[in-house]
Amino acid sequence: MEGEKGPAGRFRRGLGTLKRAQRTEVAAWRYVHLGLTLAASTLLFLYAGYRLDQWVGTLPIFTLVGTFLGGLGGFLYLYREVTAGERKGKK
Repeated sequence: MEGEKGPAGRFRRGLGTLKRAQRTEVAAWRYVHLGLTLAASTLLFLYAGYRLDQWVGTLPIFTLVGTFLGGLGGFLYLYREVTAGERKGKK
């Protein structure tokens, strides 16, 4: 048996490093997902408001309302996800 100094020890240390790297990568992709969700909801509602303004003939009103609602909805989703993750981490 080689112990912690031989190949088995190096293998265990390598696995620990790999697991830490995977946790970091998962956390990074979580925040990328949250940022893209915020941007997509804002842009989607901006586009919907713009199209509604074109159809009705009142250009800035629904575009501004749609942008505000999309940003607010995206921010509320982001806030809920971040606070849920913090509560889950405390348990």
